[in-house]
Amino acid sequence: MCIICVSPARTRQPSISQIRTMFRNNPHGAGYMFARNGRVQIHKGFMDVDSFLDAIRGEHFTAKDSVVYHFRISTQAGVNPEMTHPFPLSNRLPYMKALDVECRCGVAHNGIIRLTSDRNQHEYSDTALFITRYMARMLHDPEDLRDEQLLNRIEQLAGSKLAIMDGSGYIATIGHFINERGLLFSNSSYTDAQWRYLK
Repeated sequence: MCIICVSPARTRQPSISQIRTMFRNNPHGAGYMFARNGRVQIHKGFMDVDSFLDAIRGEHFTAKDSVVYHFRISTQAGVNPEMTHPFPLSNRLPYMKALDVECRCGVAHNGIIRLTSDRNQHEYSDTALFITRYMARMLHDPEDLRDEQLLNRIEQLAGSKLAIMDGSGYIATIGHFINERGLLFSNSSYTDAQWRYLK
């Protein structure tokens, strides 16, 4: 089912303890994205928590950085680095497999997208298919991330939660997120208590 953790600019980053808890509760790989020089940088495919923490430490994030973290539980296409999140906003399906990407917009997802779920699909996740088939056709300009009607349409199609970042570091969230002292979590699996509550 996964968890998204959003750290907007001028907000703290999640603690090492929270990162370890999110990885333990969502153990099928992790990734993160942030904005630099007008572009979104995506790094994903971390299959153990220590390599993920090493990568995060190497970024030297400051209060100026907007960062989106993602920890995966696989529901389609198996457990592999390529289907970890975030993904670039693109209509090119093979591009979804890239582990290190610079793009105009990045997407992280929490939930199951019935519209693109297919138990016979072993190469691409429901998220990768939804981005390429639907979101890439709906989002064209940075202003689109501030269009509530458009975001509501995406929420209705996806039926789950998303965090979308543009090159300025602006992050649009879709669905209900828990605000915990400025950090936004897509569910409660950042804590040890009641982490199975994922709605």
